[in-house]
Amino acid sequence: MRRIAVFAAALLLAAHGTCAAVETRLEVAYGVYLTGLPVGRAVVTVDFDKEGFVASGSAKSSGLFRIISKGEGSANVRGSFKANRVIASMFSARLRTGKHDEKIELEVENGFAKKISIDPPRNNADPNRVPITSKTRTDVVDPLSAMLALVAPKGELLSPESCNRTLPIFDGRYRFDVVLAYVRTEKAPKKIEGYAGPVLVCQARYVPIAGHRDRDTVRQMAENRDMFVWLAPVPGTRVLVPVRASVSSMIGTFTVEATRFKTSTQ
Repeated sequence: MRRIAVFAAALLLAAHGTCAAVETRLEVAYGVYLTGLPVGRAVVTVDFDKEGFVASGSAKSSGLFRIISKGEGSANVRGSFKANRVIASMFSARLRTGKHDEKIELEVENGFAKKISIDPPRNNADPNRVPITSKTRTDVVDPLSAMLALVAPKGELLSPESCNRTLPIFDGRYRFDVVLAYVRTEKAPKKIEGYAGPVLVCQARYVPIAGHRDRDTVRQMAENRDMFVWLAPVPGTRVLVPVRASVSSMIGTFTVEATRFKTSTQ
């Protein structure tokens, strides 16, 4: 269940283009639900300028789910846009679940994760875990940067091609692909404060690459075809971000939905 929740967050915190020279701030608040019951909430803030972006996000469990499993996390990233790609340079995250407290720092250069710091350290000698190699650390993007769905300067923001892409995500522990494919275009839910325009609906597929153990839960996620993400444009940029994501599971459907979508410019 924890892996499914993490993947739902990864879909939320999924996609690639360039932003305008005008500085833009995006603030998005999300609610997290399990079959309609509130289980968590999250906030993401992204500052764009002509050179790149700085983003931060936080999430925590809530409601009855917090009684069963207390969890919270935060992440920060700084990066740039090059050749219509997101290029992160520094990523840090802190995850707390029960008595477990983990800190992660990544230093990325031209898409290669050249420095990885995890505290407490992982057991890299675990024979049941697919090893992280130099190859699997190449041309990657962290989960928070993967949230930015960038569109080429001459492309139409809400065209089907904006959906069709593969996100090579690496958080220092797990390396996996999120493969997105266009399904349809529809109007955003009315309950999103600050946005009522069209959104792209993309089907998502999870492809484990490295860092995971060969378990039934991993195989089930890889075979799951009931995973979707909804993308909306950020005014003043060439960027799309998720306003909704859903992942079905044996215990119900995890859904992450934007409740507020606020932009400001300088």
